[in-house]
Amino acid sequence: MFRSLLITTVASATFAMPVLAEEEHEDIWVSSSNGMLYTGGWDHDTGEITSPFLRVFKADMGEDPDFPFSIDEPGIGSDLIGSTISFRMLSGLGAWNGNGFSTSSQGLTVEYGGTSFNSLLGGAFDFSVTQGLDLHAGFTLFGSGGADPANGIYLSSFVFDSAGLQSSEVFYIVWNLGMSEEDHDAAIEWVSNSIPAPGAVALTGLLGLGGRRSRRRDA
Repeated sequence: MFRSLLITTVASATFAMPVLAEEEHEDIWVSSSNGMLYTGGWDHDTGEITSPFLRVFKADMGEDPDFPFSIDEPGIGSDLIGSTISFRMLSGLGAWNGNGFSTSSQGLTVEYGGTSFNSLLGGAFDFSVTQGLDLHAGFTLFGSGGADPANGIYLSSFVFDSAGLQSSEVFYIVWNLGMSEEDHDAAIEWVSNSIPAPGAVALTGLLGLGGRRSRRRDA
């Protein structure tokens, strides 16, 4: 069961695309506190940090008919100017069954800066943090045997790494392909309720966030 996989994971630790109207979502903000990376929610249009600590993000596939199984959201921003950060995907993809996530026969490919990897084995790409960073990697669902992916709600897990800092806690993206937003929200709520609350170390220094950052899209 993917619930067991999810809990075990938590315990242990591009390409150009037309931009169309999207469901409201929070992008990923990566920063550090007390020597540890952490993730929060970010609005890349306004530059606001919308959630000081967030580990579950959402994205809706299928909004662009030319790329029905792909999206370049959520984006990534950071205030760790001058740092090199690794965006690392853990292996495995879950499929929502209405009561949790089961292991999926579908897969997810990630592409950025000439690097490509997928959920079958996992992988990572590195990026440098510059002022106004607004990074958008490409995410594409695929079916087994080269078939189109089936409609569904899917879950993948990631970690940020950077030299000299403790890796972030595992964070999650819940993907929606062709399902209702009610089902998508139910799956997001399930994931949010399945991961532990942030520890005191992660929360230290997070109060008072919410400043604005200049925007520069890096795709």
